[in-house]
Amino acid sequence: MYKNPYVKLKPVTQKPYTEIYLVRHCHPDYRLEKKLGEYNMPLSKTGEQQRKYLTKKLLKMDIDSVYASGLCRAQETAAEFIAKTKKTLIIDERLDEINWKYWHRIKYFNMSEEAREKRLVSYKQLDKRLDRIQTEARCALSDLFRTNRGKKILVFSHGNFIKAAITSILNADVIGFLSLEIFQSSISQLVIDRSGYIKVTRINDVSHLPHQPEEDLFLSMID
Repeated sequence: MYKNPYVKLKPVTQKPYTEIYLVRHCHPDYRLEKKLGEYNMPLSKTGEQQRKYLTKKLLKMDIDSVYASGLCRAQETAAEFIAKTKKTLIIDERLDEINWKYWHRIKYFNMSEEAREKRLVSYKQLDKRLDRIQTEARCALSDLFRTNRGKKILVFSHGNFIKAAITSILNADVIGFLSLEIFQSSISQLVIDRSGYIKVTRINDVSHLPHQPEEDLFLSMID
């Protein structure tokens, strides 16, 4: 009788489980970025509409604790949920957006890591930088886990932070990081058992939005 070999490797998990929901902010008003700065850029009219649909879904999830980055667009995305639930919004600047300008410079997805190191001069440097970023994101989530064991945690953050967190868990290199796109207003989910075993159970859920992201994903990344 066939037995799944994964059974031998599967850790013995223990309740209570902690659920962390990583929400990327809704669409910001890019027209105001030069005037107000990237840190203070608010949501656009489109973002406010997205927030209504997002909040409606989040209200069904029985959330215990709510965190947001220090950036305006993340806090505005959380505002409607906070107003309706009367929960305290905890600001944690470790959840802020991470500056990463180099996605367009690496396009060789079908190389081995050895070949990448030989052909891409900056590969090792970028991968080391990503290692630091992933460690910082993982440490931030670890602190949330220890503070909220057995609870449901809602985190309003940013695309690169969420990418860093997820690729850290998946042990992905810089190519994996740059190949993952996190949509605005999306929900990703992590489930952690009592001992710290972790599963990525959902990435990029935008089922609450009436319009899905553009089919041309490179266009959606720009907007």
